[in-house]
Amino acid sequence: MIKIYCIEDCNSLKYVGSTERDLNIRLIEHRYDKKTNKKKCSSKLLDLNNCKIIVLEECDNSKRKEKEEYWINKINCVNIYKLKYNETIHRNNDEYKIKQSNNSKIRREWILSWGGDPRNSNNLLQIKI
Repeated sequence: MIKIYCIEDCNSLKYVGSTERDLNIRLIEHRYDKKTNKKKCSSKLLDLNNCKIIVLEECDNSKRKEKEEYWINKINCVNIYKLKYNETIHRNNDEYKIKQSNNSKIRREWILSWGGDPRNSNNLLQIKI
């Protein structure tokens, strides 16, 4: 059986995952991954030394992705890939990319106005006093 689990740290940040293993072993693996920085996993954002891990649901392997998707989208969690499995949610992901692109343009204009580009002579950060 597959266990869909939630890790919640002392700051109320949550991560949802799935495993066939014992939950304590899986938590140890998350801690090891964070310490060694070998794998990219959004559970690194949590304080894994001050957390609890609970089973949300158990299911067959054939329902694993569907159940994990359900809990990732239901819980306010830090999962990076929370919009991964569902096509309708991909549209929201495209909207997010557009929003990020607009934010990047605004940020770039702001940096240029403060002299973040050496091609401009208005670099307020390099004024000699």
